[in-house]
Amino acid sequence: MISVSASRPFVASRRAWLFAVLAALLVLATEQVVEHYAQRSELEEERSDVLNRLSTLRARLEAVVNINLSLVHGLTAVIESRPDIDQAGFAAIADGLVGERYALRNIGAAPGMVLSLMYPLAGNEAALGLDYRSHPQQREAALRARDSGRTVIAGPVDLQQGGVAIIARKPVFLPPLRPGGEKRFWGLVSAAIDVETLYQRAGLLDADHGLRLALRGSDASGADGPLFFGDAALFNADPVSVEVTLPGGGSWQMVAVPAEGWGRLDTAIVLLRTMSYLLALLAAVVAFRLVRGGELLASHSARLDALLKTIPDLVWLKDGNGVYLNCNPRFESLFGASEAEIRGKTDHHFVPADMADFVREKDRAAIAAGGPSINEEWVCFASDGHRELLETIKAPVFDERGGLVGVLGIARDITQRKRDEAELQRQKDLLDRTGRLANVGGWEFDVVSQRGSWSDETARIHDLEPGGEVCAAQGLSYFHGAARRTIEQAVQVAIERGQPYDLEVELTSAKGVRKWIRTIGLPVLEDGKVVRLEGAVQDISQRQLAEARARQGELVLDSVFQALPDLFFLMDADGTIRDYRAQKSAKLYVPPDTFLGKRMPDVLPAAVGELLGQKLQEVGEHGGLVTCEYDLPMVDGVLRYEARLTALPDSVHVIAVVRDISERVAAAALMEKQWKMLSDSQRMAHIGSWELDLPSGPLAWSEEAYRIYGVSPESFTPSPEAFMELVHPDDLPAVQRVHAEIIAGQQPRELEFRIIRPDGTPRSLLGRGALLHGGDGRPIRCAGTVQDVTERTLAENALREQEAFFRLLAENMGDMVAVLDLQGGHLYDSPAYRALFGESATLPGAEAFASVHPDDRDRVRQAFQTTIATGIGQRGTFRVVLPDGSVHAIESQGGVIRNAEGRVERVVVVSRDVSERIRMEDEIRQLNSDLEARVHQRTAELDAANKELQTFTYSVSHDLKAPLRGIDGYSRLLLEDHREQLDEEGRLFLDKVRHGVAHMGRLIEDLLAYSRLERRHLHGRTLDLAEQVGMVLDSRRVDLQAAGMVIEVRLQGLSASADPEGLDMVLRNLVDNALKFSRASKPPQLAVSGSQTGQSVTLAFKDNGIGFDMRFHERIFEIFQRLQRAEDYPGTGIGLAIVHKAVQRMGGRIWAESQPGHGATFYLELPR
Repeated sequence: MISVSASRPFVASRRAWLFAVLAALLVLATEQVVEHYAQRSELEEERSDVLNRLSTLRARLEAVVNINLSLVHGLTAVIESRPDIDQAGFAAIADGLVGERYALRNIGAAPGMVLSLMYPLAGNEAALGLDYRSHPQQREAALRARDSGRTVIAGPVDLQQGGVAIIARKPVFLPPLRPGGEKRFWGLVSAAIDVETLYQRAGLLDADHGLRLALRGSDASGADGPLFFGDAALFNADPVSVEVTLPGGGSWQMVAVPAEGWGRLDTAIVLLRTMSYLLALLAAVVAFRLVRGGELLASHSARLDALLKTIPDLVWLKDGNGVYLNCNPRFESLFGASEAEIRGKTDHHFVPADMADFVREKDRAAIAAGGPSINEEWVCFASDGHRELLETIKAPVFDERGGLVGVLGIARDITQRKRDEAELQRQKDLLDRTGRLANVGGWEFDVVSQRGSWSDETARIHDLEPGGEVCAAQGLSYFHGAARRTIEQAVQVAIERGQPYDLEVELTSAKGVRKWIRTIGLPVLEDGKVVRLEGAVQDISQRQLAEARARQGELVLDSVFQALPDLFFLMDADGTIRDYRAQKSAKLYVPPDTFLGKRMPDVLPAAVGELLGQKLQEVGEHGGLVTCEYDLPMVDGVLRYEARLTALPDSVHVIAVVRDISERVAAAALMEKQWKMLSDSQRMAHIGSWELDLPSGPLAWSEEAYRIYGVSPESFTPSPEAFMELVHPDDLPAVQRVHAEIIAGQQPRELEFRIIRPDGTPRSLLGRGALLHGGDGRPIRCAGTVQDVTERTLAENALREQEAFFRLLAENMGDMVAVLDLQGGHLYDSPAYRALFGESATLPGAEAFASVHPDDRDRVRQAFQTTIATGIGQRGTFRVVLPDGSVHAIESQGGVIRNAEGRVERVVVVSRDVSERIRMEDEIRQLNSDLEARVHQRTAELDAANKELQTFTYSVSHDLKAPLRGIDGYSRLLLEDHREQLDEEGRLFLDKVRHGVAHMGRLIEDLLAYSRLERRHLHGRTLDLAEQVGMVLDSRRVDLQAAGMVIEVRLQGLSASADPEGLDMVLRNLVDNALKFSRASKPPQLAVSGSQTGQSVTLAFKDNGIGFDMRFHERIFEIFQRLQRAEDYPGTGIGLAIVHKAVQRMGGRIWAESQPGHGATFYLELPR
């Protein structure tokens, strides 16, 4: 009995200890699980918090780097437009970039890779003269920037002038000198970004971010590069890492850990662990004292409550009817009540009815599902009024018999997580909206899977619904013809060689809409191999349309100028010629390249230049329209011009419209001369004229008619009635009858009649008249003459009238008139004769030969005798000696007066003093001699000028394109630095400006090439045509193969005499022309054949392109003339004009034969 009773306590003790140990182990295991998840949750939240803070620092660091590099890019754009910039100009620009606003410590420029420009200069003198090609630390990065053409980030490096900086090197390339040439390397722009300022601006040195930071990847080498900031041990401390992306490729790796390290033991975890140990102890005691189950249960409940108090989540338990059974303190803050106040109540006691019903519905849903149910909801905490977004998990709790105990709820605050997700979505939406506004979308293509994806805007550009993947075949299916071949080739080169591309091509969208796009592709390499292509696509259809409209407008404007006969000059206020427009056939005083950029007064002759200078000053002072006329010596002689000058509104320019009025002036002079001759003839012959307009009735008289009728235009208005009143009454019926017959259209009529002048004087007149008809055959007017024949009826006065007429004629002539007898004696001398020789030398009977110079006297006497013998007047020039001893040169013309029998009885000599004319002729001969000498001199000067003309041409090209490069650079700066400040229209305008500048650059190059044809010296020699064509085809082999063109050449044994460079230019343009207009043919073909004659060789270039209408044959060889739209067949419209000019200069000719849709054949004829 004793042994039995002694063993029971021992067994009970073993069982109690076993339950105690098991209970303790269970509690400890539970604590470990709870602690593990609590620590894991805490660590995840801590890492998430570190990542957020690190991402913010990364974004600030990238922003500071990009802002400073954008300043460098802007400076390089300025240098591209001003490659000859000096230290002063460089410092003026860099002054706004280096300072407290940015992290740039200094900026240097190294033309030819030698640092010679620096700002600020003070303190950086040691860096001047540094040759990047030989510097051990900076050589590799500098050469890499030059060879790659991209920005290269180097450093941090120690500067020669002291300090540490990150060096950004941007290569500068100048445009090619000739079209199609390579860009020229100018040098490097190097900017030193002070590392201390960079770290400070990015916030890396701030202590309040609570992180320990480290950076590695010097020289933008990424995660594999060396450390340059922070503690290297951080990379082995399980850090959070991000990649800092740098412009131009490359990156840094930035890592961070909390300032106090990971996994610091939170107070709640310590409390949890302590409580778990206590709970394990209590569980052991309760297990040991199983008989005291109630106490154990109470103790366990207390410890469970402690556990629930330590977790940040809301925990509660309801029964099946929604009555609260338990909750933790975190849940108490939701309702603002204690657990005791909450227990035994439902949600209706604490929240509005609709919210309580909603919560109850979610409880029922969890019970119905038989498992956890998750939802998100915003709640307002009654304790302090703040709101949180909670992720709620509700699960039904069943007892061991499957009966429903209640619903357990756990809620976690996800407010910050949702805010982060919303911010990420907002940034994505902003990017999508920005892409839509700019018509720019993104895309990505995986090289291995041959699958890709694109942004919503890219899908919209293709007229597709957003979303989904796309394969390579589908992506290429929207491109056709040459565009597809171009895209395929660019993608292939990008994948095989890692070479990016930037193309403008045409696509056909899913809805069949043809659009022009700009597509950019960038290869992404891993382990030196392209694994992915990333890029962007932009809809540029509107820009293409605008450029086409601009070109059309320019053509229309040029057509207007070609239709006007005037010359148009645009000048500055000082007369500097900036532009001109005229017909191609217009006559210019000097070629355009001679006067453009020069002052008009300096180009034209001195007198004309001075006149125009005065007119320009008058326009500047008074405005309005100012006109003037002047003469210019031209190839065809001296021409008369009229210039109209006026200032352009709201401008500093003056426009001059110049017209050749030589023909108008000559016609006016001729008309005036003819009218004067007619008036003189009528006056001398006493014949007046009249004209009667039949429709309107007015009668017009000539001046002589007024004199004949004895009236004046001021006092007498002629009319048929007024005329009839002057007719003698006895002759009036006859005059009226003849007048009616003339109007009736009978043959011209003649009538002699009498008049009585207003002064009562009778006169006898002879009148003639006829009816005149218009172009339509209808009578339009009557015209005729009237002659005073009164003297004919007065025979006794006839001789006196003739003598009076002769004397009137002789005495009013400027020439000298003398009447001599057959012995040379004076019978009559005109006043002009007497005025020269004196009265004594001209007395009747005086010998006319006495005053003739002794050396000329016999010759004059012989001419006098010949005149008498032949009856034909002799003309000659001789000298006379006047009474004052002076010698004058006389030019004389002889004539004879015959008697009734026809014998010569008088000699009339008309003489003119030509001393001044001979003197002027001598001066002219001397001037001609001087002019010939000057011509030889000017010819030599012209030869020297021609040698410098090529240099001048390139200078003109530079001066024309320098403003364009400035416009392009500054507009690019606006787009890069201030894009977000511009609206869509502003960005569109800047894009148009840049593309307009690019087009103008190409146009300038083509125009210069065209103008050089007129100036360059030709070097003709015999050339093998097959060899010349072969070299051209070899130079274009890549494009020809890409287009799939089939070429056949049959030129064996043919040669021609031509300039090698000129012929190469002609052949290249003809091959390019065939390639351009045959791309759509399948396949495009070109056949080159030739034939020869004794004098020439003819080449034929036959293609299977679109052809043209022969009505436009001449037009295709004119400059800027196009038959197709530029957007379909791009170009400047100068190619065939260059061909025509070059062939013409080589002594050949070119023509073409074609039909629309059947190709074209261009024939080139050259001398052998």
